[in-house]
Amino acid sequence: MRHLYARRLTGALAVTGALLATVAGPALAGGIHRGDPISAAFPDIKVPVGGTAIDLLGPNLWSTGPTKLTGAKVTYDLTGAAGVRLVPSGGRGDCVRPSPTRVVCSDPRELSFEGETIEGYLPVLVKAAGTARRGDTGTVTITFSAQGLAPITGTSEVRVVAGSGLAVTGPMAGLIGGLGLLSLGAGAVGVLAARRRRTRFVA
Repeated sequence: MRHLYARRLTGALAVTGALLATVAGPALAGGIHRGDPISAAFPDIKVPVGGTAIDLLGPNLWSTGPTKLTGAKVTYDLTGAAGVRLVPSGGRGDCVRPSPTRVVCSDPRELSFEGETIEGYLPVLVKAAGTARRGDTGTVTITFSAQGLAPITGTSEVRVVAGSGLAVTGPMAGLIGGLGLLSLGAGAVGVLAARRRRTRFVA
């Protein structure tokens, strides 16, 4: 009876963990552009009325192998979502802001890939005025370019949300996703333990 209860409990933990890990993952609007040597993904973002989005907005980049680029640049153009504006993040790169809905960031340094993913490259801040309307959506067209590379363009959706209704994104999403995976692992370990060590693990 105790083993049956343990199996049910750990099974529930496993399901909960799997759901958390799935829900917390970032959304992608313009899909994924797969190229050679560079691929890119364009995440969606939510911004609270009268505040700033938790996450920075920028393309995620990765390569098919070791790659070096020069003259890298990311251009952001926002349409829709009245009251929302784009602001340079003040991080890496040199950014200019021709208008509240357009930012262009360039990187004077060499961009090097060693097989890893660069998340939010040359990102911008997304802010919403107090007059912005909850539920409004806009589209940010993002273009990544570099010397000798055909420009890569995608879109990210910007959604205005209530100040107290922020979706879990960025670092918090990672935390919850990690907790979900931890629960999933705990469930799996518990089920295996309930089977009285019928399976042997080799590290």
